[in-house]
Amino acid sequence: MKQITYITLFFISALSYAQNSGSISGSLLDAESNYEPLTLATVILKETGAKVLCNDEGYFKFDNLKNGKYTLVSSFIGYETKETIITVASNASNINLTLSARTITLEDLVTTMAGNNNKASRL
Repeated sequence: MKQITYITLFFISALSYAQNSGSISGSLLDAESNYEPLTLATVILKETGAKVLCNDEGYFKFDNLKNGKYTLVSSFIGYETKETIITVASNASNINLTLSARTITLEDLVTTMAGNNNKASRL
């Protein structure tokens, strides 16, 4: 009889845990090149510090999250960093994110040339 009680308690606790956890998944895409995936881009869950890299399709996933609001910080070399707020419920939250290329403005560049004014003579 005790075994049945323990097994029942185990399943009830597992079900209650499953109802309070969710996940965030999605894709990170380039906003300017026909939504190409950003392979190896970084997505950070700001509240927990968890960090993942996107796969070849730009896909990322965070599992076992408590219900609530989370901030995703998406970044990739040469692109603007973007923060997105998403709400996690007891099921999976799926989101597609896009990043735009970063514009870099350089200061004016002045070049000077120094040369040798010696004339060569014939031998």
